[in-house]
Amino acid sequence: MTTRLIDKAHSKEISIRYSLFAFVFWVLTLAWIAVIFHLSAQTAGESSNLSQAILGFFNEVFNTDMTDDGVLRMVSHASEFALLTLFAYMALSSTNKISNKTSYSESPVKLMRSDNEMNIIFTLWFAILNSIFDEYHQLFVPGRDGSILDVMIDMIGIVVILIIIRVVFTIYLKTKGRTEVVYT
Repeated sequence: MTTRLIDKAHSKEISIRYSLFAFVFWVLTLAWIAVIFHLSAQTAGESSNLSQAILGFFNEVFNTDMTDDGVLRMVSHASEFALLTLFAYMALSSTNKISNKTSYSESPVKLMRSDNEMNIIFTLWFAILNSIFDEYHQLFVPGRDGSILDVMIDMIGIVVILIIIRVVFTIYLKTKGRTEVVYT
C-alpha cells in the first residue's frame, strides 16, 4: 500500500507548486522588464529629475551632501538588472521543475553539466539581451543615448547575482546533505 502511494506521488506529471511559482516569477519578471522600459522611456530631463530626487532623499536619510548622481546611476543600473536576473532565474528554474517527465537530464545532448548550470546560462543570456535592448530603446528617447558602458555596468549586477545564486545553491545542497546531479 505504501509503495503504491509513493509511486503515485512520483508519477505526478505536473507539479502545481512549481506551476504557481513559475507563474508568479514570470509575472514578476515581465513586470520588472516593464518598469525598466518605463524608466528608459523617460526623457533626459525626467531621468535627471528622478535621479536628483533620489539623491536628495539619500542625502537626507544618511545626512550626506552628495551632488553628483553618477554613482547613483551606476548602482541603479546594476541593481535593476540584478533584480531582473533574480526574477528570471527563479522563473526559469521553477518552469523547469513543473514536470519531472520532461527534464534536461533526459535530453540526449547535454551542453551543460547540470540543470542549475543550464538555468544560470539561460538566465545570463536573457538578462544580457534585455540590457542590450534597453540601451537600444534609449537611442529613440529624446536626450538619451544607448551606451555600451551601461550594458557593462548592467552585466556587473547580472554576474554578481548569478554568482550569489550559485553559492547559495551549493550551500543549500550541502546543508541538505545532497550533491548536485551532474550529467556526463
